[in-house]
Amino acid sequence: MADASSQHGRLQRRPVPGGQQITTFRQVLLRHGGAMAAIVLACFFLTNSNLLLQSGFAKLSNSPFFYLVALPGLFSLFIGYLLLRHRTIDSRTTIWILYLLLISILEEIAFRLLLPLAILSSTGLIVSIIISNSVFATIHFFTLRWKLVNCIGAFLGGLGLSRLFYVTEDLALIILVHWFFTFLNTPSPPRDLTTQK
Repeated sequence: MADASSQHGRLQRRPVPGGQQITTFRQVLLRHGGAMAAIVLACFFLTNSNLLLQSGFAKLSNSPFFYLVALPGLFSLFIGYLLLRHRTIDSRTTIWILYLLLISILEEIAFRLLLPLAILSSTGLIVSIIISNSVFATIHFFTLRWKLVNCIGAFLGGLGLSRLFYVTEDLALIILVHWFFTFLNTPSPPRDLTTQK
């Protein structure tokens, strides 16, 4: 996720003449969150999603204690990190951190579970993973206007998450890992999380 206020110029490409930087939560939500939600919905029609979700979240269903501890644990870690960096902790910060969790859930369901398996029979495992993570990185290029180098990083990070999912078969764990690194990448919310200016 791109934090266009505090990360201005670090993740985003410069706007074209007459164009805009992505500086508000509404822009992030509509452009990126909306795109990810649409892809998840499309994938539900392409796969036997109920069975895949049951399989992906089986470890969460069977042994929820770890995740019930890890979720607030990570949230507390994020707050501690921000306090150490002398950032303001308010409702904007809380909403942003929870949004990063939501987008991590959507992206992992789409790009580590449903999309690769939807195209698996046509391409094989390795190619399906490469295609899925290429789409994952490309979406960040267009919806959040990330620089190419950041999109390459997203692609490589996605490959790592795909490998971890292949080894663990634990989508809930992958979501937590994704949430952790997404927060480190963009820890601060856009400048007007609650209002469009």
